[in-house]
Amino acid sequence: MLEQYGVPRQYKDGEVIFRQGRSGQEMYVIRRGKVRIFGTHDGSETTFAVLREKDFFGEMSLLTGEPRSATAQAQGDVSVSVIDAATFAHLISEPLVHDILTRMSHRLQKVDNELEKLGSQDTIRREHLGHLMEQRHWLT
Repeated sequence: MLEQYGVPRQYKDGEVIFRQGRSGQEMYVIRRGKVRIFGTHDGSETTFAVLREKDFFGEMSLLTGEPRSATAQAQGDVSVSVIDAATFAHLISEPLVHDILTRMSHRLQKVDNELEKLGSQDTIRREHLGHLMEQRHWLT
């Protein structure tokens, strides 16, 4: 349903959609393909999720105003709908909805930061984190 509000855009395999640490002015809904969401800490990458058709991402920066907490990269050819900040704000214009989503995004960002730190400490923990990341997927 969200994809109807966005502008179509295509990405090739391996292409970065956005980078961790950069400001975010839009969110994305996957129309076709897969997108890997990952963070980098101390030179190690931790994959948070692999998203598929109808999943969305990039909304946290729009809600919190903070830089991107992760990098999004196309896995294979990907088609997305890009929803700009103004359209997103209109879609969540009810103050209670906005407040709930903002609080949830802050909480999720804290969890992602902690998982990223743990993931960079050693390989065994990263394998264990893979299972946690799959469980986190229901939030996206």
